[in-house]
Amino acid sequence: MPRRSLPDRPAPATPREGSPDATKRRRWRAALTIAAVLVVAAVMARAIVPNRGDQADAALDAAAPVPATAAATTATDARLALPSAQPTQSADAQPSASGVPAMRAAPDGRAPERLSSESLAWAYQDVACNPDDAARPSGAAPAGNAGQPSTACAPARVLALVDSSAHARKGSVPIAAAFSAQPLAVTMAPHPRLLLDSATLATLRQRATSSNPDWTTLKAQCDSYIGGTVEYPSGNPYPNKPNIGQGYQGSDYVPALLAEGMCYQVLKTSNPTAAASYGAKAVDILVKMSASGSQGQPPCNDSGYGIRFYGVGMGLGYDWVYELLTPAQRTQIYTTANAWITAWEAPNGCAGFEYTHPQSNYYAGYFHAKAAIALATYDENPSAPAQWDDWLNNQFGKRVQPYYALHLAGGGWPEGYGNYAPLGIQNMSMPLREVKTATGQDLVHATAPYLFPLDSADYVMHFTWPSRAYFDDRDTNHANGVVTPPVGTTQVGVFQQILGALAYWGSPKVGVFHQYLNDVNTATSGYNTSDPWLLYLNAESTLPTAAVNTLPLSYLATGMGAVAARSDWSTGASWMSFRAGPYVNNPSQGEESFDQGGLALVRGNTPLLVNTFGWMVHEPNGSSDENLLYDDLYGNFNNTLYKGNRQIYNIYYTRRMSGSSVLDRYGQAAYTTEDNQVSTKVAAYDDHGGYVFVQATGLADMYRAFSTGPAVAIWTRQIVYVRPNRFVVYDRTTSGGAGYDQFLAWHFPANPATGSAPTGESRLDVTYNGTYAGAVTTVLPANATLTTIPLYPTSNPAKIWQVQVRPPDAGTSQRWLTVFDLSASAAAVAVATPVAVSQGNMVGVRMAGSSGNDVVLQSAAAAGAAVTPPVVYTVPAAVTHHVLTELAPATGYNISVASSGGNHTVTVSPGGTYTSSAAGVLDFYVNADGTVQPTPPPTPLAPPPVSDLPVPGFPKPYKP
Repeated sequence: MPRRSLPDRPAPATPREGSPDATKRRRWRAALTIAAVLVVAAVMARAIVPNRGDQADAALDAAAPVPATAAATTATDARLALPSAQPTQSADAQPSASGVPAMRAAPDGRAPERLSSESLAWAYQDVACNPDDAARPSGAAPAGNAGQPSTACAPARVLALVDSSAHARKGSVPIAAAFSAQPLAVTMAPHPRLLLDSATLATLRQRATSSNPDWTTLKAQCDSYIGGTVEYPSGNPYPNKPNIGQGYQGSDYVPALLAEGMCYQVLKTSNPTAAASYGAKAVDILVKMSASGSQGQPPCNDSGYGIRFYGVGMGLGYDWVYELLTPAQRTQIYTTANAWITAWEAPNGCAGFEYTHPQSNYYAGYFHAKAAIALATYDENPSAPAQWDDWLNNQFGKRVQPYYALHLAGGGWPEGYGNYAPLGIQNMSMPLREVKTATGQDLVHATAPYLFPLDSADYVMHFTWPSRAYFDDRDTNHANGVVTPPVGTTQVGVFQQILGALAYWGSPKVGVFHQYLNDVNTATSGYNTSDPWLLYLNAESTLPTAAVNTLPLSYLATGMGAVAARSDWSTGASWMSFRAGPYVNNPSQGEESFDQGGLALVRGNTPLLVNTFGWMVHEPNGSSDENLLYDDLYGNFNNTLYKGNRQIYNIYYTRRMSGSSVLDRYGQAAYTTEDNQVSTKVAAYDDHGGYVFVQATGLADMYRAFSTGPAVAIWTRQIVYVRPNRFVVYDRTTSGGAGYDQFLAWHFPANPATGSAPTGESRLDVTYNGTYAGAVTTVLPANATLTTIPLYPTSNPAKIWQVQVRPPDAGTSQRWLTVFDLSASAAAVAVATPVAVSQGNMVGVRMAGSSGNDVVLQSAAAAGAAVTPPVVYTVPAAVTHHVLTELAPATGYNISVASSGGNHTVTVSPGGTYTSSAAGVLDFYVNADGTVQPTPPPTPLAPPPVSDLPVPGFPKPYKP
């Protein structure tokens, strides 16, 4: 079984823990638990050293441990703070590889030495544990003088940015990259200091009127709990209102607590009587949720899952009702909160594999909890100063900020948007706002900025389907037993909390994002909105709107290598989603899809190419099909097709077979830049209006090796999207060995029907739920064999049909050219035919249809080398849009056209006034008479209709 966490963490939403749906949904987990526990135990015992191809990474294993003094940040009376999250740069400062200037601590205590980008790298570093802290009972105050922080105990191995100048040498010692922490005293704002600063509270109090729907909703929730009983964590988790239970590991405590706390703060000056009842309820919740012993919640349940609720709730709640708490209650709350932090940070502890990596829904909960606890309890909690110092300078400064700047630039959440993204994005965004209101430090706009809260807005707008009703469903989605709305429906709540972040940080995109949120709300009937306290805090109804069609038509999230493009911003537009990059999620978490190079295509709300994981968990039988998915993704390989082969993606596959027996597991794996030095990336991206060009390279790095060697030696995928409906996918592949079974896999939501295609080609048409979705035509290799199978054979009903395209020969190197057309009818689909290229090493396709003609040419050589002109090719004489890729970038070309026998012979030669784009793409238009122009020819006006209605006075009577 792959090294990862247990396959799933239940979503905190529906179904509730203990319900029949939840029980059914967990059955598959029970089957894997015993094996998973053994694997996780073994992994934790060796400090979770990531590996490739299930073989130990010898370079990392050989590295000597980092001395504790190099990795730990010592808290002093001065207490370290980061005014701008990194040092003030001098003129000679060099940015790191992740865009984060860093410092190396000099061994003799002198001023830190600046690190160049070449000397920084991500590595797992060993950090020694403070023996006193390790021996301290859970929740106990740290050793040392009263009020003085001690160094927090850290796990044995964590992923962090290090000085790698010597790390490449076997046995070298990576040194922790020390960020500039200025020794400034920290002055915390008075309580409440987290989110509800004085300016925000003044606004919230002013808006607390009966005419404000957000306020009336919040107050109604606050009122709904008054008079009820708050259960301890050991009590009934789901009592009926007005009673409150913990829900799933604290999930029901937090919305009730923060609602009551906010109502208290809003009304305490205008209606102290009502405020008192709300404050008392908040205190009751806090006291119960911070209970210890048999009545409390063990922090280690489900590898520390509950810290996202208990830790965050105790931090914010402590701050919001601080003055209502007795000294004994405050001590109880921060002592229990400290115990959660200690459990998470214990070496090889219950949350060890989650803590080691700064990207997962688990780590996000810890990240938010530690910030909230440290900031809220800073003045009373003896451990809080050290917690704050570690959060700012280590968790944020060395881990989160550089990792997100490198891997999540442009936004995204690699665990999927169906379950984990809403809370994950909030937990990686809200702490920055809390830091600002508590300390005044703006880490979002710092010199080394943390732009994830802002980039998330662009990502969610571009990766929503044109209908606005469904989100790009790659990565993990869980069945929930609900037919309507289906799994993957766009969640309004994630848009609402992102809008609040945009408004708070002064983004110019507030208006257009607000309008997009309104569109999503309408399309989904308000599906899964945010909690009332957050809606009231963000003041959504007061924010402006702006036209959505002002947005660009495509987007590249550089961190994840994710590209979205569409024909327009209407709800019926054509749309693509593509991804090509290293694995970003914690490999031990394993929620990210193994589909680098994968493509999805949709028109409006009708999919043509689907992401199998998201589609399979729809009802009916979503839970049963989810079990099949996990067998395929993580099952123990047993030489059959459906155990551990990860065969569900729209990518290239090779298999080593003996008859019907699979000799080695195949497919991609969780290979990363840090652990495996993969080169997978979007190497080129270009949107020029009429076309979008995307080139992905290094895709072979993502494949698991066979026992005989590499499974895939080379795979480059290019997509040329010719607006509005045509997508040309060009793959250049080299399998890892002769005789391997190799094919392209495409996945459709309905069984495709065979259509008419030119000789040597194949065409399939797809109709889904009575709506024509589009067609796929295989152009190269000529005479390819197509095999259609349902996924999975035991799934009933089948929801996914996989089409496997195989070459007619067994050559290790292949060129594949596939055309997808999202036209609304079969008759409108373009006829695709190869282009005859007589000079210049290029291959291409001509697409002719009622909506116009397009020619796309691409290099027949290896990716990365510009095509040497001249290029000469012949196509039928007609008005045609020509797109040539992989030419020299930003270079002038001459284009001439010779007409003969109803054909155009086009010659592209060096020099001239037609200039290729920065990505090396040249597009132009040729009229029917052979003239060339850079823009589309005007559409001829149709003659006015001739009326057959009588005209008064005509015809005139004949007069002789």
